[in-house]
Amino acid sequence: MQTNITTKNTLLDTFRVGIVPGKFVRIEYLTDISEFIKTDVLVKKINADTIELGTGEEVPIDRIVRIDGVMSPKFPGYESYSCDC
Repeated sequence: MQTNITTKNTLLDTFRVGIVPGKFVRIEYLTDISEFIKTDVLVKKINADTIELGTGEEVPIDRIVRIDGVMSPKFPGYESYSCDC
């Protein structure tokens, strides 16, 4: 039986290449109110369920759409809706 459920650990493994503390990356994510945010920012720290950005903001790993060009398997259709503007 196949499942489409993606755990936070799987997401963290998928994004491990782009999530390097001290690295400046482009990150696209959804806020709590489903607002799409795209920003270039420094990754400060990786926590169990979140990524702490250089701005002090913490982004839940399960809300990340793309980081440093690596697309989340949780949002397979979002690539069609976002541009690299």
